[in-house]
Amino acid sequence: MNVRQPSLRGLTAWFIVLAMVFCVVFGGATALNAGARRQGAADQEKDKKEEKKDEKKDEKKDEKKGLPLKSDRKVEFTTDEGTWLSLDVSPDGKTIVFELVGDIYTLPIEGGQAKLIDAGMSFDSQPRFSPDGQWIAFLSDREGSENIWIMHPDGSGVKQVSKDPNNEFTSPSWAPDSKYIFVSKAQFGIGSSEIWMYHVDGGTGVQITKSKPTPNLERNRRPNAMGVVASADGKYLYYAAKLGSLYYNQQLPTWHIARRDRKTGDEDDLIHQIKSAFRPVLSPDGKQVLYVTRYETESGLRLRNLESGEDRWVKYPVTRDDQESLFTRDVFPGYAFLPGGKEIVYNQDGKIKRLDLATGNEKLIPFTAQVSQELGPKLDFPQTVEQGPVKVRLIMDPAESPDGKKLVFSAMTHLFTMDLPGGKAQRLTTGNAREFQPAWSPDGKSIAYVTWSSDGGQLWKIPAAGGTPVQLSKSLAVYSNPAWSPDGTKIVLLRGNAYDRENSTFDGGQTGNADLIWIPADGGDANLILPARGAGGPHFTNDKERIYVYTPQGLVSLRYDGADRRTHLVVKGQGLSFFEERVPADDIVPSPDGQWVLAHVRHAGRGRGTANGQRGHSRRSGKAADRHRRGLFRMGRRRQDHHLGRGREPLSRIAERHLLRTSEGRKERRR
Repeated sequence: MNVRQPSLRGLTAWFIVLAMVFCVVFGGATALNAGARRQGAADQEKDKKEEKKDEKKDEKKDEKKGLPLKSDRKVEFTTDEGTWLSLDVSPDGKTIVFELVGDIYTLPIEGGQAKLIDAGMSFDSQPRFSPDGQWIAFLSDREGSENIWIMHPDGSGVKQVSKDPNNEFTSPSWAPDSKYIFVSKAQFGIGSSEIWMYHVDGGTGVQITKSKPTPNLERNRRPNAMGVVASADGKYLYYAAKLGSLYYNQQLPTWHIARRDRKTGDEDDLIHQIKSAFRPVLSPDGKQVLYVTRYETESGLRLRNLESGEDRWVKYPVTRDDQESLFTRDVFPGYAFLPGGKEIVYNQDGKIKRLDLATGNEKLIPFTAQVSQELGPKLDFPQTVEQGPVKVRLIMDPAESPDGKKLVFSAMTHLFTMDLPGGKAQRLTTGNAREFQPAWSPDGKSIAYVTWSSDGGQLWKIPAAGGTPVQLSKSLAVYSNPAWSPDGTKIVLLRGNAYDRENSTFDGGQTGNADLIWIPADGGDANLILPARGAGGPHFTNDKERIYVYTPQGLVSLRYDGADRRTHLVVKGQGLSFFEERVPADDIVPSPDGQWVLAHVRHAGRGRGTANGQRGHSRRSGKAADRHRRGLFRMGRRRQDHHLGRGREPLSRIAERHLLRTSEGRKERRR
């Protein structure tokens, strides 16, 4: 067999190819390494530039820190008393630290001239000595929001511990090792307080108790923990606990003293009293707990022996507690044991006092404090009182005539009409009755309105050009929100009980037991449509057979006999800043042609709307998506849910109107 041998020329060609490949591989690797080095240098240079930018940003941020209000004037005076003084005693028993009008002072235990150790425009409060005596913890809003700060007893070495932008803190206290600070923290507004622990070097903190252990727990069932103190051995935390935050007409007891095992997390109810128990303070040996309770109308101090269970009064009365209020600075001002546990120091009647627990003997610790408060600009704007005719500044229930040429409104309890756009207002009626809520008839020839007195009110009708009013209703009641049917033959309105309205606890407009009724346009008997059950005033579109009312469940329409109810639209807004769930709109009004609705939404600020749970974006494109962000939606006959998201505008824009479009007669669009 003949085998073909490679020629020398072929071998040479192969060597040349291999050399080229090697050159490409190794040369490329070298080039890549060089390129990588160049790229790395470029990246480093870029990083340096970015770092410089970040540093400049941080510098700008630092410049912006602090209270925005600048000092414009100063108030100075000398005082020997102060109310609601939270105070503490140093571990050696020689020094008292206390707060006074937002500043912090120290005072010898014997009394005398108080020394100002922390001042400024910030509000600083609730000072507490560390167990080693090296630090004082306190609360301050000097960076714009309230947080925990520490300083040395002479006022030096001020350092921020927590950096929380939107919470309220109460009653800081120390761990036995002087390395950690316990505090109650609550969401700004009316949130329940939780116990947190912070290291003196800072950090995000460790949460100890939860105010919302389950996602759907109602506000009035959420645990609230306040005024925490640690036992000397560090095993337990003592604090006041209750369910819920602020609510009116509360019935005592609300607070009780709880003890929490720091290792297991187990919580025991330690002390209950008929009118609550709160603000616990442990004796230095940990065998006794002093706390505050109420008897009849006054607050007092009781002492519980944790070993024997003996519980007795030690001082009654003392400073009134804050149970019925929001207790933003705890339910009772801070007080303290003296070393040895036989005496306490507390604030009462504007003075600092020293009490012997065994004998009940009380001594005054006199003090004098030189107060120097820097204040912002004085909000004093002189106003010239106008003379002559009164200029009406509150226009109620304005309504435009069907042809758009006239306006009717209520002002100073009477009805007025005026030509649009700039005519002179003329009194429509001549009597002394209090007249409200005018409504034009569809042909523009008549105006219906309601009156009110302490005996009750009526529904009336008067020619739009003026004349003699005609009473349409037959009985005294609370009539409100009259609306003409499209054919002008009926007036639909709400009717409540006059006696209930006059004797209600709150002056809130229509009564809770109101009915939705209609009365013939020429007067006659009232015809019940259905109990309103919280529904607002009626409205009409171009469908003369259906009445639209806004209910807590959304915009609903129904017939005159109350049948064939349909829910068309639900609109919700963020609500106030501390609301956790979206809240329904205050009102939804359909347009006369049935194509639009105007929603009045309680909203924390303007932001992107959300439909069907999608926040900040839309599956639609172009123009439709842009309308979606502005709160403009299309609707079908079936129920639609729309949500308006949280924005960044200030709370001064709490009430904001949003225009929403409906599409009656069209099928619902899928989003």
